[in-house]
Amino acid sequence: MNANNIAKLFSLEGKYSITEEILKAIITLYDSAKIEQYFKEDDLFDSAYHTPITGEFEFFIARILYHLSNVKKCNWKILLRKQENKTAPDIRLLKNNKTIAVIEIKAKAGWMQCFFSPERLDSDIKRFESHKSKLNPLDLIENQKNQLKKYYETFEITNRDVFLLLPTFALVHRKKYTTELTGYYDYFEHNSGLPKENFILLSENLHLNLSKPNPNGEGLMPTSNFENLLTKLLKI
Repeated sequence: MNANNIAKLFSLEGKYSITEEILKAIITLYDSAKIEQYFKEDDLFDSAYHTPITGEFEFFIARILYHLSNVKKCNWKILLRKQENKTAPDIRLLKNNKTIAVIEIKAKAGWMQCFFSPERLDSDIKRFESHKSKLNPLDLIENQKNQLKKYYETFEITNRDVFLLLPTFALVHRKKYTTELTGYYDYFEHNSGLPKENFILLSENLHLNLSKPNPNGEGLMPTSNFENLLTKLLKI
């Protein structure tokens, strides 16, 4: 389903879970990115490159916002990775030339697991203190928090107008971890300086990996976070 149709579905009366459609679209993006695998059996073709989906995913979310604005006549201006004052958020929404929201998007959070997981933070601190890693995880968390803070300082908005969107906890939540979903929201609020409701997690399934989906599409367990975000933006 394309971004235009998803935007139109959300604009219909009643509650329709467009998040489920977004999750399915991400699966399609991952499938498309794996196109080189279809040539693996051919001795005349080989590839060391795997196409990342982050840019396509950001563009997809931006298009949903664009089409929704058209349907609802919101007159939003969607800025995708556009820099201002040396600051370039993934998506910035303007209305009447004023920034109303910034949306930071992560396709996956593998490289910044300690920002989302207290268990991973404990593990990374031990690795750092035993000199098995040169990266201090507390520095990474502080840098990410400062980046989010920079958005609302640069664009004269508040921390309630900055959002972080993550599809799933793939690469973050491990089988041995005991943190539950509510704990992850609390941990996000503590590390980010943003309200927990500004964490736009798309799936409640802590084990869901959209790059390796169940072929029947089971277990998506969509949240209503993205719908809540759109509802909030439409009221501005």
